Amino acid sequence: MQSINVHQASATNQATPPNPKKVKLSFDYNGSPDGVDHNLLILLHGLGDSKGPFASLGKNLKLPQTATLSVQAPEPVPYMDGCFQWFPSFDMLTGDLLTPANPERLKGLIRTRNLMDELIQHLIMDCGFNASNIYFFGFSQGGTVALDTVLFGKVRNLGGVVSISGYLLEEQRVDRKIGDGYGGYILVTQGEKDDTIGSKFEAEKRFKAIERQCASSAEISHIFISNKNHTMPSSEREWRLIHTFFGKNMSRRNIELENMSDVYLVK
Repeated sequence: MQSINVHQASATNQATPPNPKKVKLSFDYNGSPDGVDHNLLILLHGLGDSKGPFASLGKNLKLPQTATLSVQAPEPVPYMDGCFQWFPSFDMLTGDLLTPANPERLKGLIRTRNLMDELIQHLIMDCGFNASNIYFFGFSQGGTVALDTVLFGKVRNLGGVVSISGYLLEEQRVDRKIGDGYGGYILVTQGEKDDTIGSKFEAEKRFKAIERQCASSAEISHIFISNKNHTMPSSEREWRLIHTFFGKNMSRRNIELENMSDVYLVK
């Protein structure tokens, strides 16, 4: 017969802050503004940026019961102080952007994937976050890393991703069997005038590559924003979509109920 364990509900609200000495990636961590670190939002900047501005963004979002972690890309952009990239992006001789034909892009992304796996394992094992309560917000190259982490990383039940104009690398498209794949939540927003991604047809094709990595139970959406290029969100409509995504999919603890002396946790 299966045993049943009864414990008084835990009053622990704050997670253990991540230890920068235990992982190789650099980050800025902030606990939830309401003191309840139930969820964690990992923010990943775009090409040529750094963790500082995204740490400020995480604070400004003020998501309830949500700590934030702004992670800095591991590789400096050559000849550009204070700018970072998640994988090699430029030809060192010409300065041109690397194309999908260059194998260094995917090799670099896989190196970053391993670093993200290390970080997430630390957040789960040492800091106390549940995998399903870990979410991502990434812009452009940071969105690529966020999607790669949830679709191909070692932890397969992460909560969800908001990717702003970020897709999988074209060269990493791998079909999955039906029913096998990521089963969480994904929102991709895309500017209708995004010259970096290209035409609407190209964006839709790249979104289908994401769909092929997801289980039938996944909830994924692709929304185009009018009069927008390859930039961070600035319109009320896009920010409303983002807040609605997190509000709908992030779970919440009922602290008032947990604080009642006669409430017990049954496992």
